[in-house]
Amino acid sequence: MISERLLEALGEVRDAFSEDADAAPAARAKKKPWLKWGALAACFCLIAAGVFTIPRILGRPGVESLGDGTGENETAGTVPAGTANTDAQAWTDTMTAKDYFKNSGKKNSGESEMIAADLVMGPSAVVCSLGEEREALEMRGVLPEMPEHTEHSFSAAYNGDASLYKVTFYWMRRGKSDDRTVNYYSDLKLTAAPKELHEISDVIYVHTDKTGAVIPPYVTVTQRDGVLIYAEGRETEQKTITWETDAGWFEVSGSWNDSYEDVVSLFEWFWAHPLDLTLFKEPPEGTMIRSTRADHPDAFSDAIPDFSALGYEALTELVNLGQYGIGGELIPVWFEGVYTRSDTVVRWSLSTGADGDAWAACLGRAREVTQEKLAEALADKNWVNLFSDWSGDGPALMATVWLESGEIADLWEIVQSMVK
Repeated sequence: MISERLLEALGEVRDAFSEDADAAPAARAKKKPWLKWGALAACFCLIAAGVFTIPRILGRPGVESLGDGTGENETAGTVPAGTANTDAQAWTDTMTAKDYFKNSGKKNSGESEMIAADLVMGPSAVVCSLGEEREALEMRGVLPEMPEHTEHSFSAAYNGDASLYKVTFYWMRRGKSDDRTVNYYSDLKLTAAPKELHEISDVIYVHTDKTGAVIPPYVTVTQRDGVLIYAEGRETEQKTITWETDAGWFEVSGSWNDSYEDVVSLFEWFWAHPLDLTLFKEPPEGTMIRSTRADHPDAFSDAIPDFSALGYEALTELVNLGQYGIGGELIPVWFEGVYTRSDTVVRWSLSTGADGDAWAACLGRAREVTQEKLAEALADKNWVNLFSDWSGDGPALMATVWLESGEIADLWEIVQSMVK
């Protein structure tokens, strides 16, 4: 099965990093156990969530090769986000675009293998088009003017609770010269989010050597004004530059046909003109509606426990409606209810979006959870995630359950009531 090959490939990459992972400082990016659920869910439905490289999926954007570039005697080192590290090169005003990607040339050519991961749900609940805002955003200096890129696709994605998940600005150019010797193809993109994205991809590109062993990608780290900048990609591949500041997380990318200069030029523009994410903090009017379960009693009816039958009283039951697809109809995309029974207080939330953080806390479906597994998950926090079975009539659901007060046995009773 494809999912088994995906697990195998990810395992090979993990093995390549394992020795370094044990010795890395606590400040580095944490492991992403949600990968196991992303792969185990591989037989349900395909979500086009974009292409992310292996380090992004593993939550390891700071991996820099310290090897000789031959594919032999390779070791991996990391640069903890927000800290100085001798592995990071210092930025200078004489740096060229290629200097940002200096380690990319070390990558063993090998073969490029494509593995599909069929996923059950996307990372956000609602996606809204911003395509008509291009001229206005350019005039306000929010976005650069790119007259040669006549095509564009701008969007903002929101979580079910109406908070911003990410914004994406995609500039496209197509065509060839009259003699068809020059290809003008270009895909330049900025992705920005309040926090680092750990989206699950539907396609993963894995580089392998002649024996089939996975070769970890090479990432160049540059420290500039106290910020670590991560660049990855060979000249004939997709290229990315990623950085994080107090304002948010940002990634500029270019296609196989975009030069290092094209990508760095866009990066430099946003470095000089930081994107203000607060401009997009609210969903466009009419794309999301806040309501209650009383007004929408059928919303998520098969994914909410019968709390009344268990002796609980509902304190609040809120429902958000959002567009299903850009310009689509309004459907329930988020629910949150607070229930009480004696000294027990439970909060049950449902969303049609689940990013990497959501998968990290997912215990699987209710029927797959044991009382021991539940207790273990609640040992260091008061909430867990459960995956709801998908009926096929709309997007899948992730349930987040908070035990605000009470015993684990109380929550276990609720989870068991959901077993079908």
